[in-house]
Amino acid sequence: MDDQLVLAVTTTLASKGAEALVSGARSATGTLVRLVRGRFCSGTREGDALTAAMAHPDDRSLQAALASFLASEMSRDPTFDAAVRAAWHRLSNQIDNSSRHNVVNNFNGTAERVVQARDIKGDVVF
Repeated sequence: MDDQLVLAVTTTLASKGAEALVSGARSATGTLVRLVRGRFCSGTREGDALTAAMAHPDDRSLQAALASFLASEMSRDPTFDAAVRAAWHRLSNQIDNSSRHNVVNNFNGTAERVVQARDIKGDVVF
């Protein structure tokens, strides 16, 4: 089991999980949260650990408990392991692109027109 991956996923779930759920985002973070929430049902020890870690993102002991459950489940189920790794890969690529000042456009919802741009020089007329 890749401990660094489990810790990174756990930290992301704790720090960004609640935000992704509230916003209903179809982001890579939202995908990761939905994947783990789908596995860790509410009312179970695992589900309670996920809920607690998301409610108290600075509590390292809650993150450690969640990491333990996540690592155990990933070791037990290769399909879940592969799904978590794929979701993390998409999320980390999104983070890498953002940190290199590349453009990452995300749009959710409905609109008649949407304009997304970066580094415009000169006039823009609509």
